[in-house]
Amino acid sequence: MAIELNAIEIRVLGVLIEKAMAVPQSYPMTLNSITAACNQKNNRHPVLTLPEGDIAAAVHTLQQWQLVTIAPPEPGSRSNKFRHEVEKRFGWSTPQKAIMAELMIRGPQTIGELRTNASRMTRLEATDYVREVLAELERMDPPMVRELARQPGQSATRFAQLLGGPVADNVPSHAGYVSTTTPTHAAPSAPSPSRLDELEAEVAALKADVASLREKLRAAGLLP
Repeated sequence: MAIELNAIEIRVLGVLIEKAMAVPQSYPMTLNSITAACNQKNNRHPVLTLPEGDIAAAVHTLQQWQLVTIAPPEPGSRSNKFRHEVEKRFGWSTPQKAIMAELMIRGPQTIGELRTNASRMTRLEATDYVREVLAELERMDPPMVRELARQPGQSATRFAQLLGGPVADNVPSHAGYVSTTTPTHAAPSAPSPSRLDELEAEVAALKADVASLREKLRAAGLLP
């Protein structure tokens, strides 16, 4: 079954890959550090303000997809730390991880933009090499990226990641992301969520509350 993630889950997974490669000393990450990284102002488009409960719900879903796991406990640590499993799940190489992470945290980009932005995570020799890596991702089953049609007045095409499902050619760079006031599973253009959307949002909130309570109980020494 093909994986299809929502916008917050994509941001969380992208952040875990990014930090593992660019700031390895901060990885694996606690729920609090993932939240801060998802909401940071640099290297993000758009800049979001996501509550920890939404992040906890996203981490839970990513665990169900076997894309995120809890890291082995560190001596003296009272908080769970999380790590991504994209190598096991997808078999991505280091350059593929860097490019996918950039597409996940900043949206569609040109080859030149990807080379510049992803180079902070791994060395990318030239734009031709970036194009080869993108071609590898395009050939995967299912495909992980897609080249978008050239926009009027633009000299270069952009590429988009497909973990959130099909992407339209005219998608803006920030498309697919939702504001903190929009239910995660609701269509952004819908005037009001359906009953199913409301129930899904309530379940996600309950999961987040449980995760937060577990963190507090662990911090108090009441849970291992």
